[in-house]
Amino acid sequence: MTLAGHTSGLLITAREGRPVKIEGNPDHPVNQGAAGPWEQAFLLSLYDPSRARVLRQGKSPRALRALREELVNATSKAAANDGGSRVRFLSEPGNSPLTGDLRSRILKKLPNARFHSYTAQTHDTQDEALRALFGGQPVSAVYDFAQADIVLSLDADFLESRPENLGYARQFANRRDPNNGPLNRLYVAEARFSITGGMADHRLRVKSQDVLAVAAAVAQAVGGPAASLAGAAANKASLKSDHTAWVQAVVADLRAARPGRTLVVAGERQPAAVHALAHAINAALGNTGTTVKYVQSSIAEQEGLSQVRALVEDITAGRVDTLVITSWNPVFSVPADTGLKELLDPATNPNRGNLTVIYTGLYEDETSQYADWFVPAAHPLETWSDGRSFDGTVAIAQPLIQPLYNGVPESELLAMFLDEPYRPAYQMLRDYWQGQSEGQGDFEARWESWVSDGAIPGTQAAPVQGAPDFGAASALVTGYTAPATGELEINFVYDYKVFDGRFGNNSWLQELPDPITKMTWDNAALLSPETAKRLSLEPGDLAELTYGGRKMTVPVWITPGHADDTVTMALGYGRDGLHEQVAKAVGFNANAVRTVKAPWFDGGATLTKVRGSYKFSLTQTHWRMENRPLALDMPLSELKNPSIATQHTLHRVKSELKFGVQDNLPAFDYNKGPDNPQGYKWGMAIDLSRCTGCSACVIACQAENNIPVVGKQQVSVSREMQWLRIDRYFEGSESDPRMVMQPVMCVHCEKAPCEYVCPVNATVHSDEGLNDMVYNRCVGTRYCSNNCPYKVRRFNYLHYTADKTATEKMLMNPDVTVRNRGVMEKCTYCVQRIERVRIDARVEKRLINEKELQTACQQTCPTQAITFGSLNDPQQRVTQLHEDERAYKLLHELGTRPRTAHLIRVRNPNPALEPAASAAANQGSH
Repeated sequence: MTLAGHTSGLLITAREGRPVKIEGNPDHPVNQGAAGPWEQAFLLSLYDPSRARVLRQGKSPRALRALREELVNATSKAAANDGGSRVRFLSEPGNSPLTGDLRSRILKKLPNARFHSYTAQTHDTQDEALRALFGGQPVSAVYDFAQADIVLSLDADFLESRPENLGYARQFANRRDPNNGPLNRLYVAEARFSITGGMADHRLRVKSQDVLAVAAAVAQAVGGPAASLAGAAANKASLKSDHTAWVQAVVADLRAARPGRTLVVAGERQPAAVHALAHAINAALGNTGTTVKYVQSSIAEQEGLSQVRALVEDITAGRVDTLVITSWNPVFSVPADTGLKELLDPATNPNRGNLTVIYTGLYEDETSQYADWFVPAAHPLETWSDGRSFDGTVAIAQPLIQPLYNGVPESELLAMFLDEPYRPAYQMLRDYWQGQSEGQGDFEARWESWVSDGAIPGTQAAPVQGAPDFGAASALVTGYTAPATGELEINFVYDYKVFDGRFGNNSWLQELPDPITKMTWDNAALLSPETAKRLSLEPGDLAELTYGGRKMTVPVWITPGHADDTVTMALGYGRDGLHEQVAKAVGFNANAVRTVKAPWFDGGATLTKVRGSYKFSLTQTHWRMENRPLALDMPLSELKNPSIATQHTLHRVKSELKFGVQDNLPAFDYNKGPDNPQGYKWGMAIDLSRCTGCSACVIACQAENNIPVVGKQQVSVSREMQWLRIDRYFEGSESDPRMVMQPVMCVHCEKAPCEYVCPVNATVHSDEGLNDMVYNRCVGTRYCSNNCPYKVRRFNYLHYTADKTATEKMLMNPDVTVRNRGVMEKCTYCVQRIERVRIDARVEKRLINEKELQTACQQTCPTQAITFGSLNDPQQRVTQLHEDERAYKLLHELGTRPRTAHLIRVRNPNPALEPAASAAANQGSH
């Protein structure tokens, strides 16, 4: 899967010729078997009945042959007349070697044509800084969090589960495990509470425009090449007095670490000046070549809004008569003031008739409305393709199913401009790589190996020769223009669920709770409690947001830990596509007030309360633990040397590992016998030190177990159906709290309260310790749900799976029953996976191997926070984690004896910033 120029390797399970589950490719060097929420939900988009089906010219259906003939004729004329000077392409960042080759060949035929690269997830400021540092050549920075003892994030959400972050998340999580050696320490400076901020040992609430001052102060203190850049930033931004102590502590920590064992990362929303300062700080600390390496970029062309502006200028000047758009839905995703929509709309552009627009997409969306030719795109699971990950590794993608809706691959569309005999995508891909492999032995064997493994070895990007020139980057700092002043800073961020809106029609993602707000089917204007109080706003109030001469009405939501005097809006909502019924009219379109001048943050916004209110649908409406030991976290010092109060807390929640030795309760006999000849004793462990709350496990569980979507109204009355939820708690002060995530599913109690009260014996205990659900027995009394203290059971109040089209039914996992109305359901530890592996083990007369059996949530987790296996085997990791000093059983005081153990989250605070960490924990801050 390629998302905004970055590719992750996937391994797809197909049944009867139809894909039914997406996993990460364990052989891919970047994600190593992990997959984020978007990769997991990628499958639902394949079977979406709303996908575009008809190739059309205007409103008339046309054959693909007609389009090919028209493009061949137009290309021949353009080549003969002016070398294609009036032809423009607007595409996603090109990380596909095949697509890059096609572009090069098109430019040979049409030397005066131009390719513009744009995606809403732009890296243009990062690229601008790196080009300045390395003499204009395209360069990427590759980080190594495994070697970093101290990490400083300057508004960089590097733990968000994007394709390029999956490897980073695992590296970082490995350094949060006390059993893996010394813990790292994470500092984060940001405005909104992010996933990465939630994992921070110390987080600084700061306006986005003040991050430059933080970076400059750190650079000035570490000296070296960073000091000269910091001097240039002195008159651009000044550090606020209440941030000084935090910065001083960070600097002392960075300087005290060994050279090359720290890392500073700048976020993509920050200007090029901040990126230049971050690279200079890394150089001053000796990190270049260790925790940060520079390689040749897999995306050679420049990208971002500057490319859209150049295209708009050409169209306005009448220099374009053919525009080919393969980038996702630019009419929606670009800021409102670009003018692209107005230029493509005949109603607002009198010269629109002189422009022919060809657009390809999975859906009839906002951009398709203005296309003269619309071409349904092939889903990546329907066609051959290739792509590069951020480190340059090439993955070969093979189709899993014949095209469902007559989709055309991008490579075949581009090939129409070459006036060559038709070749399918497979043939073009194979011919290209055969040409790249000349003189390297048996290509057929190599090709089969690449396709089988999913990645081409030896394709990692080459290191960049030479050191960065920080003198050349000083212009980025001196040329920086500070944001406008005003009442509020406005921030625009990508959404954790629908991203920039391209996943808006994916109901799995729409119903996925936001990791921080727990909001579904919506976005909101996020405010800090103090700012909301000052503006007399309450959660759900409607307010008029004014910025840059534009206005929109938005609902308000209050988030602890948000920076004061800042309002944050997530992109990707407020869609009005023609046929995207799921996405249509969900949320509010933040692009309506976004500007090209300041696409990510700026000052000068106002928020004024208006009449009316708005109802959100949230899956968690509180954030306190009410002094109950639920999601535990503590400083490392307290774990190693617990005080009396901490010992009391640990005593309350820790349980004996040998079931049946406490409370004089009888134990099940899990010794080998006729009912359990293998002696399996299934259990799970969840490490809160590793869990970032990214929610990849939630979507993986939904895909694996045929869990239905219920819609916003049903979620609002607490009828969501996800078997796995991630609870989010805040600790400390409401204005500046810490955050801890806790995945909770059925914990498969040894003394399960649900089993005692079921009148029809529908919930029963297996001889291997699973709390099973017999759907055919369930009559829907819901006694079990009432008696479950963990609230992890879900009831089908309505027939949510009714009226599925034949194509949608192809999505269902055949190993799992599709439940009807009136059935209680819950996590089963993926019992179907247990049974599938058991068959092979029995045939081969052996025990089930730990590595061959993984639950869906465990398999996909980017940070390996979830472990599953048999507790009867002392060598298995799950057994070792149950015996770990951090292990505790949730609500153990009830005597339910969960088979799932949680491990206390361990923090590594800086004593200079948290001298009384232990005392605060002991006073019941949980």
